[in-house]
Amino acid sequence: MKLLTVSFFYLYCDTTWLTENTYISVINSPDSLGAACDFQPYSFYLGGHRCYYGLPNNPHYELGPDIGSVCDTLTVGINTINATQPNLQVYYEPAWQKAFINASSLKGKNIILEMYDAKGKRIFSEKSTLQSSDYSRSLEMNAYANGLYIISIITEKGRVSRKMVKY
Repeated sequence: MKLLTVSFFYLYCDTTWLTENTYISVINSPDSLGAACDFQPYSFYLGGHRCYYGLPNNPHYELGPDIGSVCDTLTVGINTINATQPNLQVYYEPAWQKAFINASSLKGKNIILEMYDAKGKRIFSEKSTLQSSDYSRSLEMNAYANGLYIISIITEKGRVSRKMVKY
């Protein structure tokens, strides 16, 4: 019986920090032919990060907020949640193509459910009346593309929002 050995070739090991993996090459004029394209090998520093075979494909989770971005202005931050503050939970179920929206401790009688896309455009709005301080709704997502959405519930006493990713 012959055993099959599989080995993988990695360009650099985990501890290797070289010019080849901490810088990327740049084509300054991609519409120009030949030397006129102004190709600059290893000319853009990645700020201490590494790449393999092209641009980095790993997300950088330590970037922090993008001050002044549309995304920073759509939601309100809720640092602590207790029984007296409004609470909103949004869950997307890809198998059913539905967003499940549950809110509790809402104050007010009238409610507006809104959904915004990643660019801040309102793409869904629905008004209704609250029967209690709790609210539940499932929202069909078939007609919407994959991406980031902001779900907001607005009453005459306040607003609560959450981000949701459809995938």
